[in-house]
Amino acid sequence: MRTERALAAALLAAALLAAPSPARAGEGGARLSPAAAARLEEGLSRLYSLDYARSRAAFRRLIEQEPDSPFGYLFEAGGIWWESSQEYGLFTDTPTLQGLFEEDVEAALRKSEAYMDSPDPRTRADGYFASGMALGTLGQWRLMKRRRMDAFFIAKKAVRHLKKCLKMDPDYADVRLGLGVFDYQAARLSGAMKLGILLGLHGNEKRGLEGINYAIDHARYSSHQAAELLSRIYIDDLHDYAKALSVVRRLRADFPESPYFTFLEVVLHHRLGDEDASLARARALQKQFESDPESFRPKWLTLVCGLSGADCLGDDDARAALAWFDRALAATAKEKPDAFQTMLHLMRGHLLDVLGRREDAVAEFERLAALPAADFSRARASDCLESACDRADTLRFLRALAQGDFLQRPRRASGNGNATRRR
Repeated sequence: MRTERALAAALLAAALLAAPSPARAGEGGARLSPAAAARLEEGLSRLYSLDYARSRAAFRRLIEQEPDSPFGYLFEAGGIWWESSQEYGLFTDTPTLQGLFEEDVEAALRKSEAYMDSPDPRTRADGYFASGMALGTLGQWRLMKRRRMDAFFIAKKAVRHLKKCLKMDPDYADVRLGLGVFDYQAARLSGAMKLGILLGLHGNEKRGLEGINYAIDHARYSSHQAAELLSRIYIDDLHDYAKALSVVRRLRADFPESPYFTFLEVVLHHRLGDEDASLARARALQKQFESDPESFRPKWLTLVCGLSGADCLGDDDARAALAWFDRALAATAKEKPDAFQTMLHLMRGHLLDVLGRREDAVAEFERLAALPAADFSRARASDCLESACDRADTLRFLRALAQGDFLQRPRRASGNGNATRRR
């Protein structure tokens, strides 16, 4: 289960990245130029396809096209934050991304000041919306850096700006997501967040969920992000997998090429006890992998670690995953060997090694020699036969895949009790 810190990151990422949906007549919200909306739609599509570099490139083009607008900086920062909540250890591994995130938040705050001073009431509303989102992000960031009192004073100002935006334009539906996130987060998270009560910051879970749902149905630009956020609340926090599946299906209909939403369906069907449907969605994910293995490689880290965060491949996480692979292999045992079975055995071997079951892991990796090759399967099996692919090594491998340099990584030294081919 994800920690509160990871849940907070997911919540803030959704609030920050007010990505575009087709605007509906009569609905209020931020005003973006057609060019900006196009860049944002591209960025969101790339983000949910787990193509992070090209997603950031789309947001960066928006910044270059409209350097005086706060929204490009907000969207780029939101994409980086969402990526960091999916890729365990991203900021540690890539400090330049953390620096870019911080620069974007500060730039969004600076650019929003001119909007708030505009004589045009709609522009002022946009300014207070952008400022409120940026302040909320800055407050969350300070909280995660353990600067708690500073964080709560910033949060108070963020809420004040969002409410002012709504007062200026009651139809500004996108702001309901930001306020809904605050209400839900302040009501649900324990520990440091509860200190906000001392400063007059009170949350309301029911009102928060209502605000998020309102944004799904009415927001001009943040509909999809509100839906993605709600699905994660249902999965990570409320454990209502049936409701989560309904929301995820809606998102996959809008983003049919997204491996992220297909993967969520695999997990949700499994948690609801529908193993046949879970396996069917896993086959669909495998087809995406087979269609372009090289471009799929950077996506593995999010798919393996996105739901578990810092607990990724911990004992509980690995045991739960192993149970799914055991059932999947039993269900496909009589089928003609194919790349899908290859990946099932490869991943099962990793999980066995992570759990310290070296003899069983070796048997899985040896079995791969008789199965069809699937991208890196042969090279990785050989590596794991040479020395155990424990949790630390598997996380290194996933990060190497994400960075595109796994084929260049040095071979590990073997020869100690834990690293040799068999114990």
